[in-house]
Amino acid sequence: MRRTKSPSRRTAAILAPVARPVRHAVDRTAAHAGVPPLVLFLTAVFTGILFATAWPTYFVTHSLHPAIVPLLAVLGTWPVLASLWHPWPSWLMVALACLVSVPLRGEPGFMLGWPVPFHLALAFTLAVVVVRGSRDAVAAAVAGTVVLMLFNPGEVVVGWVVGALVWTLVCLLLRWLLASRRDLRREETRTSEQSEMRVMAEERNRLARDLHDVVAHQMSMIVVQAQSAPYRLQGVTPAIHAEFDSLSDTAREALNQVRELLGVLRSDAESGTTTPVGTDQIGPTLQAARRAGMDVTWSPQTVDPVVAALDDTTGVVLHRVLQESLANASRHAPGGTVLVDLELEDGWATLTVDNGPAAAGAIVPPEHSGGAGIQGMSARVRAVGGTFTALPAADGGFTVTAGVPLPTR
Repeated sequence: MRRTKSPSRRTAAILAPVARPVRHAVDRTAAHAGVPPLVLFLTAVFTGILFATAWPTYFVTHSLHPAIVPLLAVLGTWPVLASLWHPWPSWLMVALACLVSVPLRGEPGFMLGWPVPFHLALAFTLAVVVVRGSRDAVAAAVAGTVVLMLFNPGEVVVGWVVGALVWTLVCLLLRWLLASRRDLRREETRTSEQSEMRVMAEERNRLARDLHDVVAHQMSMIVVQAQSAPYRLQGVTPAIHAEFDSLSDTAREALNQVRELLGVLRSDAESGTTTPVGTDQIGPTLQAARRAGMDVTWSPQTVDPVVAALDDTTGVVLHRVLQESLANASRHAPGGTVLVDLELEDGWATLTVDNGPAAAGAIVPPEHSGGAGIQGMSARVRAVGGTFTALPAADGGFTVTAGVPLPTR
């Protein structure tokens, strides 16, 4: 049996080529006007309804040549849509259409000097001016609206003036609310950017300190070897002795320049921190975590040989990752088991810290996004060309993996 499309599906298929360009045009226009597409669409519909109402009903309350009524209806309603781009000129055109209609009023019992669609358009454009216009435009539009209300029949003038002022007050409150929300979003963005910059600066300082320790140690060894070589080696001629002295001076000067360069990156607040860091601290850090009560498991037969094969730079990075991972595990999964693995493969040293969920009954602090641990570990590992991942585990725990390439010998 051949299946046929329903009428609604056939209609949708026919209108789809037309609907897509229209939707894209609405989106582009809304973006240009600085309003959501839905607001633009509703405003366009509202404008069309006002125009369609003002044209045929103008003759009910006012007297004007039929050929001029459409033009006046356009002047009094279409600026509603244009007010999204040009608030003040749009209000001015609607006010002009209302003022022109005052002497044309032919119905004595009508309590407005202009048609109701014009009145709604005037209220809408005034609201747009108050909410989005400059202070001068707001003052001029409010004053002009109050003056315009004086042209209404005498028995309702006071009511319309009060109504215009109350409407203006409501729009001013809306303007204040929107401005407050914009300021709040701007402040949140600024705070987020400052937080990210602070995280980067703190990690840069720690990395600079660690690099300083490693580089200073290696450069100092070069200076010592160059200075002691003439006394350790036999048959050193005066020319070779002078060459060693020159090498020692060059290395010492390079060491001073490295210290000055890295010192620029270090903050005074961190200059006093001298916590041990490096390859030889991986084992003591694990032992200290176990003594502190953490359920840490590792295999010395696997970890110790790898630690012995690490160089200073790799050891500093992996030790920092281990410190931060253990700190995060104790903070966010107290009482949970922690499995630490360190292995060498194809010239890479890979550290894995896998912590399980918190123990039953343990007090877990609430989550927050202000920490810099994961960002800092990632930046540190990638700074030496490594790879880093930090992902939640299926059992509710967390797994941190850091891979760092070993230097070729």
